[in-house]
Amino acid sequence: MSDLPAQPLRYLLRLALLLAGLLAIITYYFLAGDEAAQRAAQEGGLIDLSSALGYFICAGLMAIVGGRHVIKHHYPLILSLLLLGMRELDFDKRFSTYGVFKSQTLRSADVSWLEKGLSLAIILAVLWLLVVLIKRYTRPLWSSVWRFEAVSLITGFGCGMLVLARLLDGIARKLSRLNIAFSEHQEILTTITEEVLELGVPLCFILAFFAYYRVYHPGAQQKQMQ
Repeated sequence: MSDLPAQPLRYLLRLALLLAGLLAIITYYFLAGDEAAQRAAQEGGLIDLSSALGYFICAGLMAIVGGRHVIKHHYPLILSLLLLGMRELDFDKRFSTYGVFKSQTLRSADVSWLEKGLSLAIILAVLWLLVVLIKRYTRPLWSSVWRFEAVSLITGFGCGMLVLARLLDGIARKLSRLNIAFSEHQEILTTITEEVLELGVPLCFILAFFAYYRVYHPGAQQKQMQ
């Protein structure tokens, strides 16, 4: 029982090592040259597939290792992880004419009504899941971050990297509308940074799960006392 307060600190140190590792990967590709960075950042490459695998591993850990308690209380997180993993594998584009989340899917006459209906159903399901996540986790996450609780801090870093990666995705195209030009070199560097950040997201979530299971999961205190 006396070791419990120290557990979160150990996981925060592991988070620091994880962030240092991600920074080291980004630095390596910055120094390795554009060709190496471009190969690493390509769709379906090692980093891309590792990110998807990380989401599936985290979802599996929550469902199998976490057991009924985690499934019952945190099933929205498991579903979200599965969706993020499939998004990394471009499932939303592979089985759709233009992409499930593209407005053109609903507007185009080239898309069947069945595909439009399925796309709309998926969009509504994702929106419902987002609402559930926001209502259920935003306030507890925010309040526990200020108490420096390991699970929330690690999860917060993961969410922050996810948001930052989304902002960097296609940033050259986005900024071109503001007449801000990116060189090919700068575009490659932002792309590899985005890909490495996306890799860090599921790794943070896996670490957060282990921190939760080790410290806060029902039965953790009894295990500590044995």
